[in-house]
Amino acid sequence: MTVLRIIFLVFLVACSNAAEKAQPSTQPSGQSSGDAKRGEKIYKERGCSACHSIEWVGGVIGPDLTQVTLRRTDEWLRNWLKDPPSILKDTVMPKVPWRSEQEIIDLIEFFKTFKTEVKKDFPGKVPKKDAGKMLVKEYGCSACHRIVEPASGRVRFPDLTHVAKKRDRKWLNDWLKDPQKVKPGTFMPTYPLTDIEREAIVEYLSTLR
Repeated sequence: MTVLRIIFLVFLVACSNAAEKAQPSTQPSGQSSGDAKRGEKIYKERGCSACHSIEWVGGVIGPDLTQVTLRRTDEWLRNWLKDPPSILKDTVMPKVPWRSEQEIIDLIEFFKTFKTEVKKDFPGKVPKKDAGKMLVKEYGCSACHRIVEPASGRVRFPDLTHVAKKRDRKWLNDWLKDPQKVKPGTFMPTYPLTDIEREAIVEYLSTLR
């Protein structure tokens, strides 16, 4: 092998290594990916089902977690699981003594296995109030709220069964558009609702008297 060929091969290897280092990481610095199987084990070991349910099987003290990763970002969930009272002062959720942050990451990954995309193709095809009722179901609002039937939701957050007696359409629309603007620090998440979806939900809620 000639000296020139050896130099050329060394150059190729060096370029290859440099290219690999230049590739962006798919994970944030210092953070490993989650493992849903480990997360399921952690969920059981920590007794989360004593207060929470998944697919409506489990406790009724806290919100149902089936669609929690639809309502909350990974970052929000990590912060919540680390220190719940720092986000909601009067929460009954305890500060869990996690062995490591990896437990939290695995738990969130487990929650993601239950997430389903929201069906949004019915607004405009059915009466507006019916579309709103269907959207309320799709977004899983009864995970936190009681709506109409006592057994259909939680009691931790406002009961919406007669919400139209207390709130007008403008307030409901403003609330759904930006809860934090109406009540800074509220626990209510901001959903990515379109104007049509929000109007349909307001129409439905306005019938609850």
